[in-house]
Amino acid sequence: MARLVESLSNFFGRVEILARGLENERRAAELALQRDRPLEARDLARTILASVPGSPLGLALWADAAEDAGLDHEAAEALAELATLVPWRADVWLRLGQARARMGDMRAAEALERAADAPEEREAARLALLDLCDRDLWAGDPARAGRWLDRIGTPLAVIMASGTELPAAPGGAGGAARLVRAEPSSVDREVALRRAECALALGDVAAAARYAPVLDPERIDGRGALVLARLAFAEGQWSSALDLGLRACILDAPGSAELLTALIASCRDVVLVDRARRVVTAAGLLEEPAWAAAFAFAEGRRADARAALSRGLSAGHAGAAAALLRLATETRDLDALHALAARDPGRLPEDLRTLREGAVLAAEGRHRAALAKLERVSGEAAAWAAEIASGVITSWVPGEGIAAWPDLLDELGRSARALERLDLVTSVEAIAVERERPLRVAVVGEFNAGKSTFLNALLGEDVAPTGVLPTTATLHWVAWAPDPFARIVVRGAPDRVVPHAGLKSALKSLAADGARVERVFIYAPIERLKRVEILDTPGFNAPDPDHIAAARQAFDEAHVAVWLLDASGPMKESERRVLSEIEGLGVPVQILVNKADRLSPAELAHVLVHVQKSLEETGIGSYAPPLAFSARLSLKGKLGDAAALEASGWAGVEALFAERIVDRSAQLRERALRRRALRIARELATVAAARAAEDRTKIEETRATHEALRAAAAKLRHDRRTIAASIENALEPARRALVADLRPLGDLTDERKRTDPGLEAYVEERFVARLTDPLVQEIARHAGVAAPPAAGASVRAALMGAVAALPAPAERVDRPLGRVLEAAIVAFAAALVAAAEVGLPAAPFALLSQRAAMIESALAAKA
Repeated sequence: MARLVESLSNFFGRVEILARGLENERRAAELALQRDRPLEARDLARTILASVPGSPLGLALWADAAEDAGLDHEAAEALAELATLVPWRADVWLRLGQARARMGDMRAAEALERAADAPEEREAARLALLDLCDRDLWAGDPARAGRWLDRIGTPLAVIMASGTELPAAPGGAGGAARLVRAEPSSVDREVALRRAECALALGDVAAAARYAPVLDPERIDGRGALVLARLAFAEGQWSSALDLGLRACILDAPGSAELLTALIASCRDVVLVDRARRVVTAAGLLEEPAWAAAFAFAEGRRADARAALSRGLSAGHAGAAAALLRLATETRDLDALHALAARDPGRLPEDLRTLREGAVLAAEGRHRAALAKLERVSGEAAAWAAEIASGVITSWVPGEGIAAWPDLLDELGRSARALERLDLVTSVEAIAVERERPLRVAVVGEFNAGKSTFLNALLGEDVAPTGVLPTTATLHWVAWAPDPFARIVVRGAPDRVVPHAGLKSALKSLAADGARVERVFIYAPIERLKRVEILDTPGFNAPDPDHIAAARQAFDEAHVAVWLLDASGPMKESERRVLSEIEGLGVPVQILVNKADRLSPAELAHVLVHVQKSLEETGIGSYAPPLAFSARLSLKGKLGDAAALEASGWAGVEALFAERIVDRSAQLRERALRRRALRIARELATVAAARAAEDRTKIEETRATHEALRAAAAKLRHDRRTIAASIENALEPARRALVADLRPLGDLTDERKRTDPGLEAYVEERFVARLTDPLVQEIARHAGVAAPPAAGASVRAALMGAVAALPAPAERVDRPLGRVLEAAIVAFAAALVAAAEVGLPAAPFALLSQRAAMIESALAAKA
C-alpha cells in the first residue's frame, strides 16, 4: 500500500505547515523516507508536530517513519491519533490494527474491523479482512475465519471456477442462474489460500483440494507450499508432500516443521526418509526430540520415539508435548497418547481425551461403555475412534469359540430399530432364542429318496410319516417333548393336534379338503432329540413350488444338512442344480447314499466314485466323506432285526452322526448363527449406507447453498452503490403507484398535513408497502439467489427506518433513494448471511452406517 503521507497529501492541504515555515522539514522527511532513513524522518515529523499539534500530515509522516523503523508503539500512537481525525479512512485503521497486532495489543481486532467496514476503500478493507481471517485461523477458529473471507466477495470467483450452480433467482431465464467459469487470474489467490487453510483446519480435505489449482506451485510462498504439502500428504503422495514440506520449512512457514515430522513418522519409503534425514541433519535438527521421534516412528522404533519425546517433555523442551500429541495422533499410537496424558493431561483436546477414555474402557473389556465414548469423538480424531471401535466389534467374533452374542445382538437390534426395520428386529430376537435351542439338522433330498425312513432309523422309532404323496408333503419339525404328539399348522385355520398314529391320515384328510399345511411339528420323548432337532423336508422334485420353497427354507433354519441320494440314480442334473444353488448359503452338507441294499458291492463302489466326482465338479464338498447305507434295513434293525442292522451300513452313519454332528453341535450352531447374523448385518449395512448417503447429499446441498448465500451477500455489500443505482430505475413503476396513493394529500391544507398524525402513518405505510416487494425482488435478481424468508422483513425494517428519518411526505416520493436503497441492500445481505448461518442438517445415519459396516465386516471375516 502507498505511504500514508502520500495518500493524505491529496486530501489535506499544507497550509498550516507552510504558515509555520515547516515546508522544508516536510520535504526533508519525505525524502528521508524515500532514502530509507526512517529515524531521520521520524525526528523531522516530531518537529512538525511540535509546532503544529494534530497535523494530519505530520502524524502520517510520524506513522510511516515509525513503521519503517520498527517502532510499533510509536506507530500505533500516531495512527490512533490520526484515526480520530480521519475516521473514515480504512487505510489508517488497517495500519493501526496491524501495528497493534505486532505489539500483541488486544485492540488490534477492533481497528481491523473498522477498516473492514469502510465502504469505499476496498483494497484496505480486503487486507483488513485477510488479517482478521489470519487472526482467527491462528486462534484455532477456522469457521469464524471463513466468515471474514465471505465478506471479500471472491468466493463467487472460486464457485465459478468450480462450475457450481447457485440457487435459482426469481425471474431468471429458465429459473436458474448458472455462473460462468472464471479464469484462474480472476480468482483472489490470497483468499483461495486461506479458504484451503480453513477447510484443512476443519478436516475437509475435499473442500481444500478445490482451491489447490489456484495455488501455482511455481509461484507460492511458504504458506502456500504448506497447504499443498498437507493436501499431498492427505492423498498419500509422499514424494510431493516431502518436497513441498521441505520448501515450506526452508521458507519458515509456521507449522511446516510439525507437518514434516508427522509426514516422516508416517512414511515407510526408505528413500524418502533418508532424503529427509539428510536435510534435517544438515540443518542440525536431528537430535531435537520431535525430529528424533519422527525418524524412530518411520523406522518402526515406536518405543524409542515415545521415549525421546517423553525425555523432551520432562526436560521442558519447547514443543515436545505438541510433537508427542501430533505424532500420537498421526500414527494412532495409543501408548504415546497415554504417555502424554500421564505427563501433561492438559495438552489433550476434548476429542482425544474422550478417545483415550474409550480405549481404556475397551482394554478393560467394558465394550458397550467404550463404544458409547468412541461414538462421541468427532473431528480429526473420528477416524482413529472408528478404528478402535472396529477392533472392539471384531473382538466379538473370534476365529474360534463362541461370539459375544449379547453384544452383537444388542448392536444389531439397536441398528434395526434405528432404521425402523421391525422385520429385522424380529430376526435378531429369533437368533437370541435359537442360541438356547438344540442343534437343528435338515434331512434333504428329492422325493422318495428315503428321508422319512432315515429319520425314523435315526430316532429308533416310527415317528415320521412315510409314503406320503408329493402333493401333501410338507416340512416336518421333529423335537423333544415328554409326551408323543403332532401339531399340524394349517394356513388360515386353527392348528390340529393328533397322535403319531393319526398323523398320516390327518394329512391325507387335509389334502383332500384342499387345506394348505404349512408345517408339521412332531414331538416325541426320545433322548437324542434333547440335543438334536430334525427337519424332514419335502422333496425338491415335488410338483408343488411351495414344497420346494419349504425345502429350501430348511437350509435357512438348519445348522447342518444331510442330503440323501438314491443309490439307483445319484447326482441327477436336478440334484446338481439345487446343490449349486444352496452352495452360497454356507450350510455344511453331509452326503449320504441311501438304498445301498439294491446294488452289488461293485456297483455301490462305482456309485460312490461318481458321487465324489460330481461333488468336485459342482464345487461342493461333503461335510465328511459320503457314506452308503440302507435306511430301510437300518430301521428294521433298530426295531429288532439284528441281521438287517448289520447289513445296513448304519454303524458308519451312526458314528458319523455322533462324532461329527452331535459332538460338534456347538461349533455347527455357532457357524449357523453367524451366517444368519451376517445376512441381517448386510441388510442393515445396505439400508444404513443408503440413508447415510441421503444425509450426505442433503448436507452437501445445504453447504453449497450456504456458500452461495455468503458469496451473494459479499457481492451485495461490495457493489451496493452500483446495484442501488440500477434498482433506482427499476423501482419507477412502484414509485408511480406511490405517487397515486399520495395524490389525495395534495388537496389538504399545510396545517392539516402538519397536525394530523394519521397522515404521517398513512404515508409511511404506503411507502413501505409499495416498495418492499419490488425492492426485494430486484435485490434478489442482482444477488443471483432466491430471497430467504427473513429478507422481506429485513428490507421492510430498513425502509421503515429510512422513511421515518425523512422530514416531509413529498420528500419520500420525489427525492432520490440511493442511500435508502443501499441500506435495504445491506439489510438483505445480512438476511442472506443469517440464512447461511443456519446449522447443517443432522446426519444421524453416518455413525449407524459405519457401525453396521463394522459388524458386517467382522462377521464376514469369520462366518
